[in-house]
Amino acid sequence: MPNISASKYSDDEKFYLLKNYLYELNECLSFALSNIDYSNLKENIKNKLEEKTDEKISYENIIKENKEKFENLKNKIIITADEIFENCKTEIKNSGNEILGKVQNEFLAISEFGEYKSETASIIKGNADAITLNSNNIETAKNNLEKYKSENNSELNLRAEAIISQVENIFAKKSEYDEFTEIISSQITQTSKNITENFENSVLSAKEDISTLGGTVSELIYSLNAYIKRGELESGVYGIEIGRSDSNIKARFTNEKLSFLQGTTEVAYISGNNLYILRAEIIDYIKIGNAEKGYFIFDVTDNGLEVKWSYGN
Repeated sequence: MPNISASKYSDDEKFYLLKNYLYELNECLSFALSNIDYSNLKENIKNKLEEKTDEKISYENIIKENKEKFENLKNKIIITADEIFENCKTEIKNSGNEILGKVQNEFLAISEFGEYKSETASIIKGNADAITLNSNNIETAKNNLEKYKSENNSELNLRAEAIISQVENIFAKKSEYDEFTEIISSQITQTSKNITENFENSVLSAKEDISTLGGTVSELIYSLNAYIKRGELESGVYGIEIGRSDSNIKARFTNEKLSFLQGTTEVAYISGNNLYILRAEIIDYIKIGNAEKGYFIFDVTDNGLEVKWSYGN
């Protein structure tokens, strides 16, 4: 904190020093808040948080509970609605190079529990290059305390070089304290060379900073992207590949072998009757040989490593 009571500073200089101090403080707080998560809390704070609940906070459970609240609130509003509005309309446009068809529906119900609104739309767009089918459904329910939003979107894109199918669901819950948003989407892309299936799931938490120095603080709680690719994996390599964004480990199934990759390095593979691996760690027990010709047993016991030999039959 600058010493703004010193007589050597004029009023303008004091104001300038205080403004600079508040600016630096705001930058430090913004950086700290945007980088804080459970893993970098002090141990005593973690212990206090864990004492408050019998089980760890599960954001998946929070999202699940909020979805159930959304459905219950929606049903209460519709059942007890004293005002209902519904509007449907269709539209077809035919231009020189494109045919566009739209179907839209708007539904609104208002009761003592709050307001529920649903908007659905389907669009078919066709031209010489592609046909796109898009279906969208947005549901919102709100009362005096909380607002919920659920959005579903599906799209099929037919092109000469590929077929792309995508389905996305966004669920958001906002109250006067915080906001959670969950986004789940899957996409299938089919080309003449391969088929790729992508699955993505992410949860975002946003909390309002009540101080005058900062704004909204957002934290990406988790983000997961998984995929399965079939066909040409790279130039001249055909098979199936499975991977996830939270790991650099990938598995490949080809006609010649089953491979395990760490990044771009093949760390192990099975081919024919053999297993090839760069490093191996056996935790407890290994047997080499067979009952007919004899075998070694390497066994980790309380006394240490024991090696036994059997002559077999």
